[in-house]
Amino acid sequence: MLCYVALAKVVLCSIALGLASAQDWRTREVSDAIWLAMGGCGAALTAVELLIDFSYFHLTVLAMSAALCFALGLGLHYLGFFGGADAKCLWCLGVTLPFNPLERLGFDPFGPQNPVFSISIFNNSILTATLLALGITLSNVAKRTKGPLFTGNEERSLWKRLFVVMIGYRAKISKVLERKDFYFPLEEFVLKEGRVERRFKFSARIVSDDLYATLEDLVKKGLVRGDEELWVSPAIPLIVNITLGFLTSLLYGDFVLAIIEGLFASML
Repeated sequence: MLCYVALAKVVLCSIALGLASAQDWRTREVSDAIWLAMGGCGAALTAVELLIDFSYFHLTVLAMSAALCFALGLGLHYLGFFGGADAKCLWCLGVTLPFNPLERLGFDPFGPQNPVFSISIFNNSILTATLLALGITLSNVAKRTKGPLFTGNEERSLWKRLFVVMIGYRAKISKVLERKDFYFPLEEFVLKEGRVERRFKFSARIVSDDLYATLEDLVKKGLVRGDEELWVSPAIPLIVNITLGFLTSLLYGDFVLAIIEGLFASML
């Protein structure tokens, strides 16, 4: 019976995360119906799992999984690192996958296992998202070999320029204004004494509409051209990363634990 419950969890999460990833990739928005279905069905399956094979250890792991995922989702959403869909996804994983379901099916993952499986998913998803910064940096380094990265109009702070090279790239203002949900501007345009000044602006929180409204107003007044470029950071479809985290955790284990174990082994 436990095998069927485990299989149902794998199918449920695969379908729900697949649908959510497709929506997040296309529109950066995910229907709440997906999370209601995933969370409700997942919690019911976990309850059945506990009834069949109850132990205080399993109950403790479930409590830890639900509490940690709730706290992480709420905290990262409040800080602006997670959107609403990302937080809800993590909450659903907390009650649905406190344990690795493949272990119930007799599969032994290759890498180290976190006792709280949902945290393995979180770790792997954040790691894959972090790799994007490396990709952006390498892309900017490649562009630098073909010409200057900065136009000369940007703020001249060296450390700020180094930072934007690691997290962003240049995009046309018209394109950014057209697809606001896909970019986080790393610059703000300020009208000062009749001239427009550009300043780098970094914030962990979601960009407010005021920044876009100011930029649109400057374009309409002809003070900023739509074909000019500004530095932006991509709005990452984190549900896609969470889905990758789910699949890699199922088949391999916790990459973050593997890295930590490797570092300790190298020091001993």
